Amino acid sequence: MLKSASKITINTGNVLNLIDIKKKAGQNVTEELSESIKLTLSEWGTQNGPTQNGISKHEVSEQSSDYMVVSTSKDAVINITRPHDDAHNKMAEEERKNLKIGVKIFINEDSEASLTECLENVFAALRADRIDNVILAYNPDVPPRDDAQDDVNGKVANNVTGRVSSEEADSEADARKCEAILPGIKVLWAVLEKYEQEGRVQQLGVADVGGGCLRRLHAWARVKPTIAQIGLASCCVVPPALHAFCRANDVQLLTHADPPDLLSVAAVKTLSDAGVVGARLDWCARYQVHIKCRGVLALKGYVCKASVKND
Repeated sequence: MLKSASKITINTGNVLNLIDIKKKAGQNVTEELSESIKLTLSEWGTQNGPTQNGISKHEVSEQSSDYMVVSTSKDAVINITRPHDDAHNKMAEEERKNLKIGVKIFINEDSEASLTECLENVFAALRADRIDNVILAYNPDVPPRDDAQDDVNGKVANNVTGRVSSEEADSEADARKCEAILPGIKVLWAVLEKYEQEGRVQQLGVADVGGGCLRRLHAWARVKPTIAQIGLASCCVVPPALHAFCRANDVQLLTHADPPDLLSVAAVKTLSDAGVVGARLDWCARYQVHIKCRGVLALKGYVCKASVKND
């Protein structure tokens, strides 16, 4: 059935209760996500695979399990959730005011529809009406630029396009990256601002932008970023421009260990192993729920959307 689908949403549920993941101490983020998807698809295959073979793309049907298969004349969409997940029970053990929900969204395209779809899936997965903080990790596939040509056109680019200057950025690479990703971040940030204004998200943050880029986003945004994440792999020392800006503007500076190619690596390895060839992850959200007074991580999970190219 997975082979006939054009779109698949996967909610791993609370991965903290998956024994197979607990046994693999020291695994990195990509391995955790891949293993979580693999185990979720395995449960789906055990419970639903034999009963769904050959389903027509012209039918709409709901199975008796926790999984729902929605098919149209154009697309076959499968929504997959682990049937024995304890996420909702964990949420119910504490009053909502005692819980802090944090979400990090990994997305490679500046699509308003995709980001909205991602957020709504997270709300549905947690059955929550608000999220305490959302961090945006936007990593588009940006073609390499010619450094020599950049040097020739540098002054023109700064004056005409408002490119980050060398005084604002920590490096020329930082300035070039900002020029490439800032337009897309603005498109996605506008979506996040609507959620904040509606009271559904309390705090917004951004990952993997330099000091100059954060400065420009902060100046442009109606809802200012209050969290900035920087990758451990690229920061033995926190870039001075980024550190100075965060300190001056009350932006919480945090580190993370998430690779920029998380979506592509996890999709190729895990979905291919499950027999879904030609799949790519459009977006993925990691949610974490902490108990405030104790700082305890109560649950953690992923919600992802995959598109499948059927030849």
